Amino acid sequence: MELRPGHLVRSRQGRDAGAHYLVYRVDAGGSVWVVDGRKRPQARPKRKNPKHLEPAGLRADAVGDRWERGETVDEEQVRAALAQLVAAWAA
Repeated sequence: MELRPGHLVRSRQGRDAGAHYLVYRVDAGGSVWVVDGRKRPQARPKRKNPKHLEPAGLRADAVGDRWERGETVDEEQVRAALAQLVAAWAA
């Protein structure tokens, strides 16, 4: 699965193993930058190796589309989209 901005992922490796994030950006080199709206806001995204992420197959379309267009998104909107997707994934 190709990761795009707005996709829900869960960290499989590192100190943050088990944490849920939204993909913020994907570099040409393959690194994935993730945010959660709390500990990892858009101003300080976390760089992750895509091998260390478990994609959920769910995407926050409104948030991801805005990031792809280069627009900003409130951290509150990031947290709300993340919570909604995590709940859908758990169901």
